[in-house]
Amino acid sequence: MPIAKETLIGREGCDLSYPQDTLLSPHHASVAIHDGKLVLKDLNSQNGSFIRQRQDTELVAGDIFLLGRELFRFVAQGLGDSMNKGSSEGTMVWSVPKLQLGSVTAKLEHIKLNGEVVAEFKLDKPETSLGRTTGDLVFKDDPYMSGTHARILAQSGHFLLQDLRSRNGVYRRVREEIMLMDGDEFFMGEQLFHVDFKSVG
Repeated sequence: MPIAKETLIGREGCDLSYPQDTLLSPHHASVAIHDGKLVLKDLNSQNGSFIRQRQDTELVAGDIFLLGRELFRFVAQGLGDSMNKGSSEGTMVWSVPKLQLGSVTAKLEHIKLNGEVVAEFKLDKPETSLGRTTGDLVFKDDPYMSGTHARILAQSGHFLLQDLRSRNGVYRRVREEIMLMDGDEFFMGEQLFHVDFKSVG
């Protein structure tokens, strides 16, 4: 679909409406051109919008990402409690505190879509790999996860999320909005979108 104006995506009353997709909020997200740049904005949706990671990216407290069908939240200890504050509407608000150089205690929370924690994993090694058949954290029942899918590298108090050329990629939840580039892929609910600048009017 050509983008000539702000385009709303959601379950109902949008430019792109998917009434059968119960994972979408009524007005879930928008795509628009601002200052010549294509921007994806999440409209405080219930389940979030996710973009496929293009390159190794630093994790910050509260980041949520998807590997296969497994959802994870990155938690860094000792950074205060601000990252899990709730809004007056009951929507979780993720702030972005900076990781400090030096000793940082971090963990991954394996979570459900509603944020409920299924399991916790300490990130106490220089490298933690995740996959379906091999790695430090193995999820053998997820057919959408590659054998060795991704890894987290700990470097001087910083944590990098790296996609190991997985088949289905690493998708990170968008914090409010993000600039889109040609070839990007993003999804919300059960809808997957591909960015093609030739189609941008």
